Amino acid sequence: MLDIRRAFFAFLHVWSTVQELAAHPCNFSILEENVVGALTTAAGELIQQVLEVWDEWLAEQRDKREWELVHRKFRTIATTVGEITYQRRYYRNKETGERRFLLDDAVGLEPRRRLSAKLREQAVALALDVSYHRAAEILRTWVPDISAMAIWQEVQRLGGTKRARAALERDEVFGRGASTPGTREVDTLYVEADGVYVRSRRQEEGKSHLEVKLAVAYEGKDERKPDRRALVTRYVVAGTEEGERFWEEAVTAFGRVWDWRHVERCWLGTDGAAWAKQGADMLPSARHRLDPFHLRQALVRALGRETETYRKVWDALKAEDWARVEAVLTKAERRSQGAKKQRIARLKGYLKEHWDGIVDSGDVVSLGVIEGQVFHHVARRMKRHGARWSKQGADALVRLMAARANGETLQVIAQPECVKPTKKPVVPTRVSVNEAEIARKVEDAARWLSTHMPALVGPHAGRPWVKYVLRELARLPHTIA
Repeated sequence: MLDIRRAFFAFLHVWSTVQELAAHPCNFSILEENVVGALTTAAGELIQQVLEVWDEWLAEQRDKREWELVHRKFRTIATTVGEITYQRRYYRNKETGERRFLLDDAVGLEPRRRLSAKLREQAVALALDVSYHRAAEILRTWVPDISAMAIWQEVQRLGGTKRARAALERDEVFGRGASTPGTREVDTLYVEADGVYVRSRRQEEGKSHLEVKLAVAYEGKDERKPDRRALVTRYVVAGTEEGERFWEEAVTAFGRVWDWRHVERCWLGTDGAAWAKQGADMLPSARHRLDPFHLRQALVRALGRETETYRKVWDALKAEDWARVEAVLTKAERRSQGAKKQRIARLKGYLKEHWDGIVDSGDVVSLGVIEGQVFHHVARRMKRHGARWSKQGADALVRLMAARANGETLQVIAQPECVKPTKKPVVPTRVSVNEAEIARKVEDAARWLSTHMPALVGPHAGRPWVKYVLRELARLPHTIA
């Protein structure tokens, strides 16, 4: 049963803080900070009490022939209301020797996890948008003892869980031949893929940068809004895996949304990178298209913007006339020298290599959304000034950003990959206790309040906060009884 004395002290702390502030007008920020601080302290005290009451109930309800008490141990948890330190019992199974904290198991507190589930959700949500240090600074406004390293560790744990789950599902499909459970039925599916290079923290494999890959699948574009077009049923996959492994995960992930048996045509848009074009071999009935943004970018880089040669090449591209394209570029290459001549030669090779992704052959599709998706889901967070990444750290972060883009909640992300099938005691919403025991504890609490509240009969007995608050508190146990 909750100890009303401890609850009273928690309330009294809040009330004394408010009384002191009421007597001395101050800045609103100071008022807000002090009141919130007092309420937070009281909330932490009440949570601690509830945990310890549950621990007592579990001690009474356990099978004493199976679980023997070893000792009691304190644990500190960082929560949304600050740090909470509580004491719980440690048990040993007499038959198997297994050792457990029954309270931690019952309330879902994992071993060696300092942050509570709610605080972890908030920390990870912040880390998806700002740096780990900045996320820690923001959270320290309410939770003083939280570090950037603690947030980084949570991202690595959750991102690692996502990576392990994706690998397991990929092996089921590509290793054992299992079918994907997608239920959406569409005739045409659009997929676009691109990579973004971010600075490497450790010169991994002798490279100063590493590539983060992103693939986006969608059913089409919602054209109803004149100022913007929204993707219909968008699904994002991200990671740092190699090309073939990345596409196996992507095809498996898309297969959890769409039924591949009903997809008659899959358009794949890329910038022409070798790893990105591998998707055409794995996606069903896929046809590759060169992304229009990267096509224009290649033309501008080699020919300049809106030059005569640029316009001639673009007109030839729209006409799907490779002979004209080659003739214009060959003539421009002969008239150029040095670096410009090399750029034109590279452009001609680039267009020839990806010509099958440029021509329409009667089919007209509108792609070109991947650059915006890369910016919103990867580049905006990871290409900030001074940021450097390890391959594993970058992979964990982008998988969580992709999960958020797909509408997955942090509660779903935070579920452990494997849960040990142990029988855990459940804390009921209502605990039956002997009525005589309740009456005895209530009377004890009433006598204690009367004895330890001298303000009831002292010089301030006539003040409102005594008459209408403390006096009612003193009567409260009698009313409950």
